[in-house]
Amino acid sequence: MLDGKRYTLHDYPFMRQVFDIPAREVLLKTGRQVSKSTVCACSLLAEAIARNHFKILYIAPLREQTSRFSNTRLSKLIYYSPIVRDLYTDDRLTNNVLLQVLKNGSEIALSYAWDDPDRVRSISADHIFVDEVQDIIYDSVIPVVKECMGNSDYGYTTYAGTPKTMENTIEFLWQRSSQAEWIMQCKHCNKWQYVDSVKSVGKRGIICVNCGKSLNPREGHWHEFNPKAHIKGFHISQLILPRNNENPDRWQRILEKLETYSETRFKNEVLGISDASGARMLTKEDLEACCQDYFVTRPPTTTVLQNVQQIVAGVDWSGSGTGISARTVVWIWGVMPDQRLKTLYFEIFPQANSINDVNKVMTILREFNVSLVGCDAGEGAVANSVLKDGLGAHRVIPIQYTGGRAAQRHIKWNENTDKYIVHRTAAIDSFLLIVKRQGVIYPDARQMEVPFSDMLAEYETVTNPEGEVQSRIWLHSPTQPDDCLHAQIFGYIAAQVSRGVVEFY
Repeated sequence: MLDGKRYTLHDYPFMRQVFDIPAREVLLKTGRQVSKSTVCACSLLAEAIARNHFKILYIAPLREQTSRFSNTRLSKLIYYSPIVRDLYTDDRLTNNVLLQVLKNGSEIALSYAWDDPDRVRSISADHIFVDEVQDIIYDSVIPVVKECMGNSDYGYTTYAGTPKTMENTIEFLWQRSSQAEWIMQCKHCNKWQYVDSVKSVGKRGIICVNCGKSLNPREGHWHEFNPKAHIKGFHISQLILPRNNENPDRWQRILEKLETYSETRFKNEVLGISDASGARMLTKEDLEACCQDYFVTRPPTTTVLQNVQQIVAGVDWSGSGTGISARTVVWIWGVMPDQRLKTLYFEIFPQANSINDVNKVMTILREFNVSLVGCDAGEGAVANSVLKDGLGAHRVIPIQYTGGRAAQRHIKWNENTDKYIVHRTAAIDSFLLIVKRQGVIYPDARQMEVPFSDMLAEYETVTNPEGEVQSRIWLHSPTQPDDCLHAQIFGYIAAQVSRGVVEFY
């Protein structure tokens, strides 16, 4: 039961195949308010009921989003559906915001992760629902989350979200999906078509872009434009909802959005398509303005080391990402008398494994006599331990990114885990601002082509735009690595720690 009525797909004919499709991976790329969350809730609940002892994991980027889904979608479906409530719930079983256990032994766990998947590592699952996937960092989260199904006989994954930029996680998944569109045949000119532009918006409903006559979304069907793809992808816009076309007041709201929304927002939230590029703090010109006339080498030359007061480093260990971004990067900074950071050396180990990289990295750090090195703690726990044994624990500081709202202190030492906890967005903000103010020195731009590409891959977005709690975060396309940026940031944090300055801008 949904909102006091029996749940039906009468007004959502395009959702039937979404429920029925037996694919291992499914993607819903949708506009807002098209029943995406309700479909996810009904689908996972039906599956939990249909299969005894079935384990489901639901993930959204923010805790607020997960709580809202649990309280307003899932729990209401369970407790306002008499048959479900009476046959499958029991007060003696766990039933709270983050875990629902049914009488048939099935479990629905709910969690959140946009950049750090640690809180879900211990959860076992047969089917994972990743909601608002556009705001999740793919290579940091998705591979780790999917490992929750490592021992499952099923291994299903459903992604859902509303598009944003062309670089976004959801667009990355869409390009690798079957790209199914709801196609409709015009009764006047016989042309088949689907919604991908404002040209389909008529004065009274959805129209044929060829002849301008009305289309009936109830008579459409799914057509895959990339049928051999492993991920079954469905594009759902507000325009194909029959209720929007049949109710003049509802269509008027769409026309008002067309007038008042920006072009990008209308495409994202109404049409459900990606558009434009993410906002960036830096330009290529900003980066090149930091370049000086020298090249970095091993071992360092006397000229490059001139006036350097201290040498620190940062290491971003390779992770379990998409392959493109699975690189280890080491960055050597020299602290100048005016506190600018000068690039003394950097090295990228492509397609590498962090354990195999440790000895190579240790050789470089010893060669430059690094006094302190900040290392990625997220994917490098074992590598950092080996590095501590080789260099001395006092010279290695593991750094763990965290998300959510910025705390009063953006960086703090956690003595229980022996690592610094650093607010990811605040760290990136602070470092990019220093670069923009030319507080760093880079070698000749010809040598910086790959690192600059990594840095320009990072763009800013806002999660949960319709919620009470919004978070500004930095993302990058899964096809564009950003390892060089984070190696620099870890080295920058090491410099801050060595000076006793542990607050960020």
